[in-house]
Amino acid sequence: MIDHDNLEEFSDGENYDRENGGLHPSYAFYTELAVATGGPVLDLACGTGLLTIPIARQGLATTGLDLSPSMLAYARRKAAAEGLKVVWLHGDVRSFQLEQRFRFISMTGNAFQAMLTVADQEALLARVAKHLEPGGCFAFETRNPTGHDLSTCLDEEPWQQYVDTRGNLVTMTTTQRYDPERQVLHWTVIRRWEEQGEPKLRASRIACRFTGPDELNATIARSGLTLAAQYGWWDRAPLTPASPTIISVLRKAP
Repeated sequence: MIDHDNLEEFSDGENYDRENGGLHPSYAFYTELAVATGGPVLDLACGTGLLTIPIARQGLATTGLDLSPSMLAYARRKAAAEGLKVVWLHGDVRSFQLEQRFRFISMTGNAFQAMLTVADQEALLARVAKHLEPGGCFAFETRNPTGHDLSTCLDEEPWQQYVDTRGNLVTMTTTQRYDPERQVLHWTVIRRWEEQGEPKLRASRIACRFTGPDELNATIARSGLTLAAQYGWWDRAPLTPASPTIISVLRKAP
């Protein structure tokens, strides 16, 4: 389906934080839910720990699992700098096997969309169900298809700027191509900057599957987990066709 490993966007943990490290309302949502549910906590596709570390700060036993060694390496450095005892594990959310169950499992950053097939989604949910304690909770989000532009646009569109670890101002643009048959949007992110007067460019690719509420909820129902709540934004606003995101809170039977 794709001719890359879907990890190009996650090859530089420190600069990833420069791009994405601002406070996001999702972190408060998941942290509050983790505290209310209790630990131990497993944060899937944890990246550089942008959510894992705030949860660990609450005194909960916390584990972060990710597929990118670069992201995990930077997460370890950040946690160590704060004296936080987080367990960091390298693994695939579709196939991980741990000798522990968790009271709360989270997955943010729209990482669910990296599951590019229904089979991938089912594999993830099966791993979650296996690793949840009875009565435990799994929460995640995915972009709502009807709340987003799923057109193909091969002309570069401006996105954002940031200052990288070397002090360079990096300008980011994107292009996108949508595959309606597979429900997959292929993004290319282009970064441009100058070093010693020389122009530099780096392009990375990422593919994300867009799953609507009906299909998502049918897949959840097959997992054996129960959909306890679903929202359209981090303030717990109701999910509507115009909502930008689908936030799902699942429970495992006691």
